Amino acid sequence: MPDDLLDKRSGHTQSVSRALSLLKKLSEEPEGLNLSELARRVKLAPSTAHRLLTTLQLDQYVRFEDGRWLIGVQCFNVGSSYMRARDVCYMARPYLRMLMQETGETSNLALVEDDELVYLAQTECPELMRALSRPGAKAPLTCSAVGKVALAFMPRKQADQMIAKVGIQQMTRKSHVTANSLWRDIETIKKREFAFDDEEHSDGLRCVAAPIFGASGEVMGALSISGPSVRVNENQMVANGRAVHRVAKEMTRALGGTWPS
Repeated sequence: MPDDLLDKRSGHTQSVSRALSLLKKLSEEPEGLNLSELARRVKLAPSTAHRLLTTLQLDQYVRFEDGRWLIGVQCFNVGSSYMRARDVCYMARPYLRMLMQETGETSNLALVEDDELVYLAQTECPELMRALSRPGAKAPLTCSAVGKVALAFMPRKQADQMIAKVGIQQMTRKSHVTANSLWRDIETIKKREFAFDDEEHSDGLRCVAAPIFGASGEVMGALSISGPSVRVNENQMVANGRAVHRVAKEMTRALGGTWPS
């Protein structure tokens, strides 16, 4: 890597580290700090601290009131997102275990986060051959059961925006390749209230998923069951779909969510 690019990246990394140190220090002081005291505590020149603070202020990570710097609303939003995901993952454990025990296949939880769908929890089945979705991995939107069922129950504008970011993902010969085909499938999913992935994401892998909803009826994500096609035939997929649909409704109620009428 050229030296000038290395220096630039190092400078950016240092700025991020310094900005985070300011946020961490402010988070420890509910009443906030004036510039000189804050700069002294994080061992920065006041001019450097002020430059970073004004940048953070633009995105509402900090605010300036009565001569003091305080944590801003955007920090609360980020923290709330983390707490929400953590709480949902914790509450999902018995439902994931129930699905795994009832179907004999691996169960998963994926949540919508920042216009992406992310796998956050999983209960593995005991079979030697099983499907795994690493927590933290992004779910493909247009060729996975969790992706399609989430798209089916969100506003069309939001769904189109999410699809536009990644495109229609062709992972196997069974994946959708056109928007018309995808949306015909999604309309069927919306009526059925659970989605199939019949080797659209990976050859030899079948999956079913049902949505979970928040208090305002917004789709939060999905529960799914996945397994190899040698064990999960078409009849088993339908049975698994009914199971995940029932459990997703139960989990939605436990979260205080509202299932669409």
